[in-house]
Amino acid sequence: MSDVAIRLDGIGKEYRLGGSRRKSPSLRDALSELGSALVRGRKEAGPTGTFWALKDVSFEIKAGDVVGVVGHNGAGKSTLLKILSRITDPTTGFAEIRGRIGSLLEVGTGFHPELTGRENILLNGAILGMARHEIERRFDEIVDFSGVEKFIDTPVKRYSSGMYLRLAFAVAVHLESEILLVDEVLAVGDAQFQKKCLDRMQSVSQSGRTVLLVSHNMSAIRNICTRGLILEGGRLLEYGEVNSVTDQYLSRMCRRGESAGPVETRHFRLDDVRIQSAKAPVIRTFDPVNIHVRFA
Repeated sequence: MSDVAIRLDGIGKEYRLGGSRRKSPSLRDALSELGSALVRGRKEAGPTGTFWALKDVSFEIKAGDVVGVVGHNGAGKSTLLKILSRITDPTTGFAEIRGRIGSLLEVGTGFHPELTGRENILLNGAILGMARHEIERRFDEIVDFSGVEKFIDTPVKRYSSGMYLRLAFAVAVHLESEILLVDEVLAVGDAQFQKKCLDRMQSVSQSGRTVLLVSHNMSAIRNICTRGLILEGGRLLEYGEVNSVTDQYLSRMCRRGESAGPVETRHFRLDDVRIQSAKAPVIRTFDPVNIHVRFA
């Protein structure tokens, strides 16, 4: 058991559909719900009941494992990471986590909008239990990676979503947490930033840290992760060696006629595509063009 970083036993997460039904609603909430009910009328009320985002999920992750989490939208991937990050509590079961957790779930998660970039770096490090001198030792590296040097003393609420994401990713991968949780960061940002993220994730995966990476990019999952798991309908379908898991996932998607995201084949890799025309920069319909494709 000493080498287990994460252990889940019977984890389930139930959400209520329709009305919130707070146990202790405020007067404003009660009046708002009453007004909504009067406007809607009973016949037009939305669906009610409950929905299980996760159901009876159990597995163990050893320290140093890099695990790719795959599944279609709504399978429960983000809910799983939120439970592990202690953002939300499970309805059933329990999770045992050994080590400090760094996470990048949604853009801006863990940042205080009124604080500057500098202050948020210090805050996130303090939350992880790091001493100030430990954070300052990593500070320049974080700022350089994020590329927000000119705005580091500006409140992050004034950042663009891209700046927000770059700083959040830099903080998550550079601060010294034993466990790193990353949700779909490779699907956001421009191609240059995605490559930078992939390169950094490669180095993180080789550093001995325990990583859970949620992504629809099967090529990234194969290249970065050592193990994988499939979630479907909130349940764990498969957990094992990454190539076996991704092969099974792709096979399931193909049988359903669905796309499972970009896949790098063993035959060639597409590096660059350029469209050129003598009439550039404006190319009109039916103008001749040259298309240059570079692959390896």
